[in-house]
Amino acid sequence: MKTALVSLYSCLGLGVPALAALMEIMLSNSTSCQIRGGDEIANLACRNTCIEQGGGWTGGFCDDQQ
Repeated sequence: MKTALVSLYSCLGLGVPALAALMEIMLSNSTSCQIRGGDEIANLACRNTCIEQGGGWTGGFCDDQQ
């Protein structure tokens, strides 16, 4: 699967840093926000966790009112 993802993202023209970040997100535990790459990458990595938490959360990566 990892090889297929690498091929797919290579075809899409993404650079190596973008590919590495996307691979790390896809292969990481969905409950973890500890992802290298700053807030944007952490927000992507935590998207499913934030959705599962539902509304009403404030602060952190799941706060949609920041």
